Amino acid sequence: MTARTLSLLAAAAFACATARASESMPAATAPAVGHLTCGDASLTASTTLLDVPNQPRQVVMQTINLVSPGSKTPTALKLDARPLRQPFLRGTPVLDASVTGWACVTSADHKSYVYVAMTCTESPLRPACAGPTREWTRLYDIRGRALDAGYPRDSGPREQALARRLKLDLDSVSMSDPLE
Repeated sequence: MTARTLSLLAAAAFACATARASESMPAATAPAVGHLTCGDASLTASTTLLDVPNQPRQVVMQTINLVSPGSKTPTALKLDARPLRQPFLRGTPVLDASVTGWACVTSADHKSYVYVAMTCTESPLRPACAGPTREWTRLYDIRGRALDAGYPRDSGPREQALARRLKLDLDSVSMSDPLE
């Protein structure tokens, strides 16, 4: 083989390896943006997903910013999400949980609250992310303060007591997807 032939073979091998690597690396989608109005507050959710064939929703980044009455500066809601390294996504962490539903709920005394549904990301590294423990909810006032901060993911009776104290009926809430 001549040097030219070896050079051409090396270039072809490099091109094939690069093409295979780019095929196996999932591409991030453009952020999906959703809006919610709650009382005098407005919320904007920005969610970036990875397009991974044959895998459920893989969220790379998610923020929910709330602009409360009398303020022009957005407040980011503190969400129950941390980085998770999926075994099938080398070097690309995703969030271990994301907001999959949100709604504005109004109490009997006409105060508004932001109610979000969190869902954990399925992973072989998280066998507990299944069944009823896969989803939980969080409640925020219209200033962005988490009212149930520190509650376990399965808050049960504590969340029900909080809802009674705030005069909220959380059983009949219809949530929308923040990606819409």
